[in-house]
Amino acid sequence: MNKLLLLAGLLLAAPAAQAQRRAAVPRLAPSFFSTYAYLTYTILDKGTSAAPMAAQGVGGTLTLRPDGTYQKALTIAGNGGTMRFDQTGRFRFTADRIAFTYTDKKGQPRTDEGTFRLTNGILTLTILGYPAGNQSVYTLRAQ
Repeated sequence: MNKLLLLAGLLLAAPAAQAQRRAAVPRLAPSFFSTYAYLTYTILDKGTSAAPMAAQGVGGTLTLRPDGTYQKALTIAGNGGTMRFDQTGRFRFTADRIAFTYTDKKGQPRTDEGTFRLTNGILTLTILGYPAGNQSVYTLRAQ
């Protein structure tokens, strides 16, 4: 009888232990992997100004997929029309850091790095620029 109770106790405890192990692994909410609409884009070029410059006519989307791929379709008003900045590549993140790797227009691999924050469906990306101290800040909303 004691062996039967011991076996029953082990069988009941196993699913609880597995659930506890799964809960201990930090994961991002599924909502992080989504399509976002660009709301604003600012550029800080310390060689030109101490204040960030807001881009006009910002639009487009950024899709972040669970498999680590992304697709960017950013549009900005300028030069009497709409300028497109399309990009497809891979992204990776740790804690609040994010990096986007893609092939530039000259066929060369490039990585843009910075930080991200997701709060109430609003994603803020701060991408470090060159030279050091320059940066671009994108604000997006999950669709």
